[in-house]
Amino acid sequence: MKRKVYKVAQIHDNINEEKYKDKIKTEKCFLYQFLKIIYSTLLKILFRPQIIGKENIPPKGALIFAGNHRHAIDPTVVMMSTDRIVHYMAKEELFKGLHGKIFNKIGLIKVYRGKPNYKAIEEAEKILNNGGTIGIFPEGTRNKTQNNLLEFRKGAVRIAKSTNTPILPFAIKGEYKLFRKSITLEFGNPIDVNKMEIEEGNEYLRNEVLKLYRK
Repeated sequence: MKRKVYKVAQIHDNINEEKYKDKIKTEKCFLYQFLKIIYSTLLKILFRPQIIGKENIPPKGALIFAGNHRHAIDPTVVMMSTDRIVHYMAKEELFKGLHGKIFNKIGLIKVYRGKPNYKAIEEAEKILNNGGTIGIFPEGTRNKTQNNLLEFRKGAVRIAKSTNTPILPFAIKGEYKLFRKSITLEFGNPIDVNKMEIEEGNEYLRNEVLKLYRK
């Protein structure tokens, strides 16, 4: 089956971006942007990440960010790389204490391990159906092995198919070494898995991330 890069201009062109923005509380937007400025500044000083392919990020319309995951800082690097508000799906253990309150305020989506996550999926689909973006690490956990990637879980592809949303693959390469340009975040082209079977789409997504990682 011939795969094609998804034509961003043809995706969700009927989505009203302003309508989506109206659904996010002003407080949430303000806190998200405030924290983004702080963490972006710290990351640039401490780790100096290099961003490649930023032009591949559609300025509006539904989108799923999906890539590899080795370090706790990875979501922050992705979120600071775009002007879009990225609603990351994060494990329930992180939603405790002050961190939990902040994560709820900025719109992160709580996911429970080993349990059905109907509410999380519904929340993610609602965001996408209103032209927003979500972030997923398909590996499901941090990769602490010597392998380039873990096997991908199928959640990203399932959600993409149920909402007819493109997936933007990315790869984070390198190690977080202080005061060195040792981290690179590279975005690929948006892909369409809507006409693929779930298994096929999941394999295709993983291969796209792997190609970016090996560059």
